[in-house]
Parts: sequence; structure tokens; C-alpha cells
Amino acid sequence: MTTGQMSAIGIGWDVRGWQGSAQAVAVVGWQADSSSLHWLGVSPLFRLSSRIAPDLAALLRPALQDEALLAQVEACPQLALGIDAPLAFPRALRDLLNGQPLSCAVPEREIDNPYAYRDCDRWIHQQYGKKPLSATFDRLGNNATLALSMLPNLSDLQLVPTVLPQARRAVLEVYPALAKVAGKASPARPELAALLPADVVPDTDRYDAALCALMALQYAAGGRVAQLPALLTPPAGMALDEGWVYHFARP
Repeated sequence: MTTGQMSAIGIGWDVRGWQGSAQAVAVVGWQADSSSLHWLGVSPLFRLSSRIAPDLAALLRPALQDEALLAQVEACPQLALGIDAPLAFPRALRDLLNGQPLSCAVPEREIDNPYAYRDCDRWIHQQYGKKPLSATFDRLGNNATLALSMLPNLSDLQLVPTVLPQARRAVLEVYPALAKVAGKASPARPELAALLPADVVPDTDRYDAALCALMALQYAAGGRVAQLPALLTPPAGMALDEGWVYHFARP
């Protein structure tokens, strides 16, 4: 089967930092006429080359391994790359680094620290009682800076919703942990687990990459993949300069 038969393609990247040797990428396609999903590849764990600046092909090649298939995936008109890493930093942190600190008052809760968490992080905490890792206070800054530095090299993919409200070829921040039954080490919700490749197992980077790919696919397909839950977009009134964490609706 060629990707020319695919109506939309989702790519998932479980980021493992600048020196990480456990990067994982998964690629899944969807056919609108048959409403079927097709896994095009899930990479082994790999390390990005230090010889050349990585681009979209550098992410896809370990998962696809066939140059013709890689070229077809890159050319798909409805394509999304879902990245499990923050793709924006808190606006208060940006001001702080520019010499314009907002406050030095110690908040009662860490989630309320404007230098550590974004509005979208606080929204997730309020909705689900789950506190995302902070790109400032945790090691997640390693992953975030790698992903952000690669954005200009990702072909014509546009960052949503920070740069554009929506795009046919998009890069988006996703959160695979919200697709699981409990914590990060737990399996995906049953309706999602049934769609994953048989050779990916819970609590692995390849498993999370596959979940990221499903979220990216639902975005690329405009929400038309019937087997997948709806992908939640930013609520009305939320400022988009700090980005948004796309995730599947939860029951």
C-alpha cells in the first residue's frame, strides 16, 4: 500500500533530548473511503545525528527505512507531526529573561508559578487533576529546546495554534499521558490500545510515539477518524502565545 492512498498521515515523536539515544517516531495513515488506519512504521529507539542539522526526513527515516515511502509521507497534503514536548515557554519566563520580571512572590502551589507553567498547563491541571512537567523547573527543557530548534527545518509544517490557528500541514504539541488509563507507565485506554501496533508495549518510548501519532492523525484528518476520540482544541478566550497541549477528549 502506498501513501498516495492515504487521506491523512499522523507522525508521533517521543522526544528524548539533545543527546538522547531513545528517540522514537511512529507514522500512521488513514483512508477516508474505507475509514481504516494503517501503521506505516514505528522506529526502533535511535539517536539524532550530530553531523547534520536534523529535519523531517531525519525523524521519518528510522521509522520508514524506505526512501520512496519517506518521500510519499513527506509530500502528503494533510500531514501532522505530534510532538511530546512543550513547544512554547511561559510568557512570564520570556519577560524575566528580557529583564522584565513579573513578580518574586512565592505562590502557594507550584502550578501557579508563572515562570514554570503556562495557562494551558494550568487548564489541564484544573480539568484532570494532572500536573504536566515544567519545561523550566524539570529536565523537560532539554526536550523542548530540541523540538523548538527543529521547527524551521520541518519542511513547510506550521506550528499550531501559536503561529497559525490551524494548518493542513501542522506541528502540534501533544500529551500521550492523557490517553492512558492512569499514570505514564499505564496502558492506553482500551479503545485506543486496540488501535496500536501489536509490537509496541506500554511504558516504552515507542508506545508513546504511537499515541502521539494517533493524536496527530486526528488533527491531520480534521477530526474525521471515527475510531479516535475528538481532539481537544484551545477553549475560547485562551491566549495562544503559550501554545496548547492537544489531547484526546476523556470520558
